[in-house]
Amino acid sequence: MIQDLETFHKFLGETMMFCQFIEHDVKWIYAGMLGGDYRKNYEEVIKSRLTLGEVVMSLKELDRGNGKKKPYFYSEDYALLSELTRIRNYWAHEGYLGFSYKSGETWALAFAEAAAALEKDHDKLDRTSRIIEEVRLDVLKKLGHI
Repeated sequence: MIQDLETFHKFLGETMMFCQFIEHDVKWIYAGMLGGDYRKNYEEVIKSRLTLGEVVMSLKELDRGNGKKKPYFYSEDYALLSELTRIRNYWAHEGYLGFSYKSGETWALAFAEAAAALEKDHDKLDRTSRIIEEVRLDVLKKLGHI
């Protein structure tokens, strides 16, 4: 349980680590699904500096396109990836703002609210990053890349 700023920093650092793992794995999945040399595709994805949200949209278009009868991912999967993008953006850009400019009891209440939200998102992203890593490995195996 987050009860102090030091623990908040630790949880936020881990949360951002999980976000980086998810983004990395999603980019590899996308690179693998593009066809051709998946390593070169990955290098191009990295060079293009696509954000997680952009990669998710591109992956969805690729997965749903070309007359595929059965996409690899379900609509719920893309909804989750979009939610993860929103969560990552919130903690990267606004996570401290809800309490940092407050003082006294107002600070304590705002901090407790932010800490509870961070714990929830931290645990969700921890579980999800593990699942997406498994999906990455599964996709790349099914496509013959590993």
